[in-house]
Amino acid sequence: MVKLFKLLGWALVLSGICVVFLDRSPNAELPLLVGLFTVFIAGKKTEDERSQQLKSSSAYIALVLSYATKLISSNLYEHHILSFSLSDINYFLILVFGMAIILFYARLYLSAR
Repeated sequence: MVKLFKLLGWALVLSGICVVFLDRSPNAELPLLVGLFTVFIAGKKTEDERSQQLKSSSAYIALVLSYATKLISSNLYEHHILSFSLSDINYFLILVFGMAIILFYARLYLSAR
């Protein structure tokens, strides 16, 4: 069941990426957001304390880094250095979950070696 849940999440991520780039309607990013959330919360069959600690600390680090990125990009947008701003909450959450997944798996596999 856990593997099916994770596969569903990755399918939503891949389809969500296509939808974001091809569809310009409001809330087109929702499949990507739901897919990233699903992949992040889907655990392994036997999740130990170390992986739970890595997952929660990766989420904290991703939240701080994403908020710093949002503040910097908003400031650069106001000074007309960037042509985009991270103002929509869904895009901020996509950044948070995407960064949390990358941090979690990088820390999980790099610390095992």
